[in-house]
Amino acid sequence: MVRWGDIFGDDDDDDVGVTKPVSLDEQQQRRGSMLETMLMMSEASKRAAYWVEEIISNNEERMKLDKDGRLLITGHLAFYRVNINAFLSKFNNPFDYNSFDSVEVHPKSGLVESPKTACVQIRTSGAMPAYDFLGGYILGLMNDSASWLEENMHPLRRTLFDIYGMSRSPLTESLSRYLAQSVGGVFNWQEDTFTFNGTNGWKWRINFANPLAQGYEIKYQKPRQSWWNLMFSDHTKETTGHHTMSGFFGLVEHLSEAPKFLRTASEWETDPIFIREVASVYPPLAKVLIHRIDAEDYSADRIYSFYDEPIESDEAVRVSILDDIIRQTVWA
Repeated sequence: MVRWGDIFGDDDDDDVGVTKPVSLDEQQQRRGSMLETMLMMSEASKRAAYWVEEIISNNEERMKLDKDGRLLITGHLAFYRVNINAFLSKFNNPFDYNSFDSVEVHPKSGLVESPKTACVQIRTSGAMPAYDFLGGYILGLMNDSASWLEENMHPLRRTLFDIYGMSRSPLTESLSRYLAQSVGGVFNWQEDTFTFNGTNGWKWRINFANPLAQGYEIKYQKPRQSWWNLMFSDHTKETTGHHTMSGFFGLVEHLSEAPKFLRTASEWETDPIFIREVASVYPPLAKVLIHRIDAEDYSADRIYSFYDEPIESDEAVRVSILDDIIRQTVWA
């Protein structure tokens, strides 16, 4: 049974079973403390609200409110339209779930009738007033050429890629700089390729020139090779759809860690066809995989995808073919 005295602190250990009321002065102190906290939070929100207005006023050329109270922000990469009214509703009533976590994203060529949307998130702290959050939010969108590559901005990156694709665009400059620093990557816009470093002396090349392909052509170059070897003509069609092979950023990150990462990767951490393609030409990985594919309970058609479903029959056939190549590599 809940003892209210335990909650409100009004019991006395010396009088077992006897509850004494808290003095009026003590209750007044507690109410006063509560009121002081609420007023401090209110003042902090008031200061933050003035700050938001100042941000919009000081950037009037790049931030404008339309007749419906939506804020139109001119970023370096796109135009953004934020539903301020939804935010104000959320602030006025914390139990109203119509927050403004989805922002319209329009290409720099101009506003479109059916824009893409993105659920943009910024880092917050529990002590941050709501309007400070709003200020950081709109500043992040205005300075999108820097913020779009932050780790927590994956939804915005995906949306911008949906809009512009791999062609030269407002994304090109910051993307090229970021990938040069992170994976030693270089774009060749004449040949529509992106070349970058893997591990163990490997290099990878993605070709995005084929408009008929669902995915990318992927080639690799091993140490001391001056030529490029084809791994996939259309990686989307030729792999199982594992999430590490989906999307440009995820694909680049995964390839940049290969082949080293694959030697310790579990069944769930990489695509079963990709890892076998690499093992078929990389003996150190083949020697690791041989114990898996030669196990008594192993069968290619019992491999499960990342989505916990068996891979397709044609994918299982491809896996079996690669398994035989790996066995030949190890036992040769």
